[in-house]
Amino acid sequence: MLKSDLIVNHIYAAKRPSSVGLFGYYNDRQILWMGELSVQYDSPTVKDGRPYPKVSIENFLKWAGEDITKIMPVGAWREKK
Repeated sequence: MLKSDLIVNHIYAAKRPSSVGLFGYYNDRQILWMGELSVQYDSPTVKDGRPYPKVSIENFLKWAGEDITKIMPVGAWREKK
């Protein structure tokens, strides 16, 4: 995956997905904003009321496995079954 593959509002799965939270959601990330050097994302790992994290594009690409936007449930995060 390259920087040019990253798209705002798309959702990405980790190279090594894991479950988070009480309901067992995957640790997917949705890009909210992208600059030249960093991205800001939402994820089930972000606790309510906390600011959305920003990471370097390089670190995001190390973490990201694939774009899963097309397989995501509408208005919800993926649950680990």
